[in-house]
Amino acid sequence: MRGREFNMTIGVCDVNPDETQRTVYFLRSQIKNNIIDNENVRFVSYNLDSVMLDIDYQKFDCDIFITELLYPNGKNGVNLAKRINAVAPSCKILFYVNKIPEELDIYEANHVNCMLKGRHDARLVTFMNDLVEKMNNDDKKQFIKIRYDRNVNILDCRDIMYIKIENRVTIYYTNRKNDQRDGKYYEYRPLSEIMKELPDNFVRCSAAAVVNRDYISNYNHQTVTMVDGEEIKIGRRYGGIVNRASNNVK
Repeated sequence: MRGREFNMTIGVCDVNPDETQRTVYFLRSQIKNNIIDNENVRFVSYNLDSVMLDIDYQKFDCDIFITELLYPNGKNGVNLAKRINAVAPSCKILFYVNKIPEELDIYEANHVNCMLKGRHDARLVTFMNDLVEKMNNDDKKQFIKIRYDRNVNILDCRDIMYIKIENRVTIYYTNRKNDQRDGKYYEYRPLSEIMKELPDNFVRCSAAAVVNRDYISNYNHQTVTMVDGEEIKIGRRYGGIVNRASNNVK
């Protein structure tokens, strides 16, 4: 029997476990509709140390993250949000707080809202409903989440040049090359599943390759040449699809 698959992960972090669990319980009990329920949403309870470990070890995979602003020992939710912005730019961050301290500028970090506990609880429920529904129904997907060797990477789809299956491993070839990385990311999912999460500018070329047409430099009926010089063969059954997509290549 397959394990349950969750469509979305919501992380909650607060100053102590009681506060964290209160928020998790509140959301679970109040949000009742066809979009959010226990079947398609997973709640993860964090403390500040555990979320930092997930970030450092590439385990962080929250789609939505709810956090306090003030933490012990001078730590704060703004700096935490900035770390999340850097490693998971697709994650929607919401500050759910007892108070907004004057010394913190919450706009230093990308976030979707800031609400006061108690005063804005009903508004939190409505906002979360709308946010999850929008994220689930967003046809123009900008980011894709991939997992490999217990690590999580969130890629901007605009950075992906093409995707190939080589020796049963799915390899994402990206423009994220630097001195430390070769621009490749790995996972084991089939291309048919991955295609459902990609925007319309990605085209299936064969049973083992998908290309981002924004990175196509040349095309004929047998191969697609990418901007990095890679030549990708076009499968017989995919020729018509690639031909239609090639009309958009300048």
